[in-house]
Amino acid sequence: MAATRIACRSRALYVHAWPCIIAGCRTYSTALAQQPKPKPSSSSRSKAAPVQPKSKESAPKKSKTGADDLEEELKALDRMRRMPTVYPSTDLWGSPMASFDVQIPYDIRSMWNGTGTRRPFKAKDFVFALKHNVNNWLKNTFSMFTIARANAFPGLKNVQLRFRPATWRKLRNVQSCDPSSWLGPLRKIALETYRQTHVAIARQNEEVVKSLTAGEFQSKALHLMRRREKGHKWFWDITSDTSDPTLYAPDPTFMTRLRSFAMRLLRRNSSEQTHTVPPVTIVSIRAAEIYLAEQDPKVGHRLVIQALAKFDTTQVLKITDRHGKLVESELSKPHRVIQYVVLEKIGWYDSPWKLREQIYRT
Repeated sequence: MAATRIACRSRALYVHAWPCIIAGCRTYSTALAQQPKPKPSSSSRSKAAPVQPKSKESAPKKSKTGADDLEEELKALDRMRRMPTVYPSTDLWGSPMASFDVQIPYDIRSMWNGTGTRRPFKAKDFVFALKHNVNNWLKNTFSMFTIARANAFPGLKNVQLRFRPATWRKLRNVQSCDPSSWLGPLRKIALETYRQTHVAIARQNEEVVKSLTAGEFQSKALHLMRRREKGHKWFWDITSDTSDPTLYAPDPTFMTRLRSFAMRLLRRNSSEQTHTVPPVTIVSIRAAEIYLAEQDPKVGHRLVIQALAKFDTTQVLKITDRHGKLVESELSKPHRVIQYVVLEKIGWYDSPWKLREQIYRT
């Protein structure tokens, strides 16, 4: 770069200058002074822009803990408990619900004797059956206590829970056929409901079927009635003995049980010995407090009770065609029928016990 001579009043000196500056006759200081100032940015990220507070919606949400969920559920339950006082005609507790865990107990005596089976049972099978029966027995006893505390046994009034051996025997003995059993009236109600329902199915009386059944049992019964051939008539009846002496049998005493056990061991009079089978036996029962309103219901109690009844009867079903002739079938002859049916009672409804579901042994 060539040196340019610049004249000054005091003296002459030589400096190095950029050609562009010389051409415009500007120095670095004048160029910096004439440079346009930057305009303030309109971006929200500029330092001059005011900081806006974040809204609650944009703030990160805190994760709910188990205590918060429990508190919300308790508040919702409290609102539901107060709802009947605001809307008296609304029933929040009568919505359809699943069946309780009623269980068919195992017959350990038949398993030990090997009757009715094709394969020998192993030790683990007996252990499993024993645990199953003990679990069912404990739940039965707790449900019986719940029903007794609510005074909700059908056909009984003023059931008192006292610390006596007789009271606790009644609590734990669900399958008892004794007339003094707390479930004695329920067994008779179950038998009459079972009989009336099947007679109504045979006669195609939908009104009676709908009043005595519910849930899956009702849908199957109505489907069976509607798919029947036109002109066919059904005649259903129970031919076995269902009288009170058969329905109610006193519980055997200790000496009676000891004598029968000794006779089985000695195998005496095994062919002459007859055992009367009761037509109805309650094998499992469950109860839960579902009506949780602040005030007691106007009718009945707060419980929903489901009982699993074993029906062991001899039945006959005769079918005639449109010409009145008997249709030959195996059902037209007396045959033994064993069924396990769940009966349900909603305590705050003025309605009878209903057949809800049929359970099959696995």
